[in-house]
Amino acid sequence: MTAKKTGEALIKNLAADKIKSIAAAAESGDWRGAAPVHLWNPPFCGDIDIEIRRDGSWWHEGRPIRRKGMAELFASVLLFNEGEYFLVTPFEKVRIRVEDCPFLLTTLRVENAGDASTQTLYLRTSLGEEVAIGAEHPLFIGADSSGNAEPHPTVNVRAGLLGLVSRSVFYQLAELVVNRADTAVESAVESAVESAVESTVDCAADSAAGKIGEHSTHSLGIWSSGVFFALA
Repeated sequence: MTAKKTGEALIKNLAADKIKSIAAAAESGDWRGAAPVHLWNPPFCGDIDIEIRRDGSWWHEGRPIRRKGMAELFASVLLFNEGEYFLVTPFEKVRIRVEDCPFLLTTLRVENAGDASTQTLYLRTSLGEEVAIGAEHPLFIGADSSGNAEPHPTVNVRAGLLGLVSRSVFYQLAELVVNRADTAVESAVESAVESAVESTVDCAADSAAGKIGEHSTHSLGIWSSGVFFALA
């Protein structure tokens, strides 16, 4: 075996070892759901050939990670920091690539439909994590990075990790659009919640945060958890 091939094999084995150690740490953690990655400060251990694609699928070395449980484990230790994405355990931190958003929101569940003051819209990711659109998980309508004219709806799933709303779910949201002027929600409560929305936004959605303020007075949109989100 040549020195080049030996080096490539060594790098591949090291990458495999990193994946195994990260998965093992995530699986053995005493948390449920997302890990407390913000509390950990492990050493940076370099890049690893893992990519989350626009459709929410996870890939390693050009091949899809077909075990949903493995993708769920990795997602539980996912961290966004200063425009980059990392898998983090108490012992190590490795950088990965994300094509668009790290999550894809694929299903919608509605509670108290039609009642602006109590209607809550729940979105579930392709990996099974559910969030309620509202102050902690605001909805943004931005521009598609690919340059086409289609809207780019996202929700802050957690700690700056955005979920892209799938086209089918966006169409379902569009069916719930109302005229803001036709609904009555206590202005004091709404203002308080909208202030919470702005304070919740982190650097991953700074540009989208501007869109909240810009569109908050527009008339057509949806209500969820006491907050009005413009869709037009």
